[in-house]
Amino acid sequence: KERIIPHNQILLHKILLYLKSLNCDIAMLQETHLNVTEAKKLRQNWVGQLFSSPGGKASRGVSILISKNMPFKSSSVHVDQEGRYIIVSGWLQNEKVTLVNAYAPNILQSKFFASLCPTIARSMEGPLIIVGDFNSVCDPIVDRSSQPLPSDKNISTALREFQSELGITDIWRLVHPDVREYSFYSGAHNSYSRIDYIMMSSNLIQNRHAGAG
Repeated sequence: KERIIPHNQILLHKILLYLKSLNCDIAMLQETHLNVTEAKKLRQNWVGQLFSSPGGKASRGVSILISKNMPFKSSSVHVDQEGRYIIVSGWLQNEKVTLVNAYAPNILQSKFFASLCPTIARSMEGPLIIVGDFNSVCDPIVDRSSQPLPSDKNISTALREFQSELGITDIWRLVHPDVREYSFYSGAHNSYSRIDYIMMSSNLIQNRHAGAG
């Protein structure tokens, strides 16, 4: 995840070069702050395919970047007009999959998850891979450095229900069940939290484990 300063083409170029240095196959950016015209400029250098839900000058915007070396053929694209999410289904290395990039608001997260869940369910084809800044902690005890906030209980419940309804698993937490590691610092609450996630369909994870065995 990277944040892009609006109209700063130098930073944009640096981010794309950094992702290239990682030999990145698929990148999902949130809070890009890029409008329709600016978002199109992400398709350069190593990027072969670009799917974007543009935002405004100082808010929102998500994009999915797919490398020229990654064989992917899209079959459907669902773009949120408010720049909060994009849903792309297609064939990835000869397997049907649905890619979702989401940027949740920092208020009313429960409402956002409740609305996004059926939208994904209607659009999905094959297993899900969901990446995003959810502006929420799944488990306030291990995903926040300080004591849980008053709002954590309801929001965390909504996020877990979102996972359950879509049959997706928090990959990082699966691999690191007890580790405390954070992706965001809040000056207002003087605390760190893990609000950025990669989630996959549980059956996709099981198939990978079975193949490895």
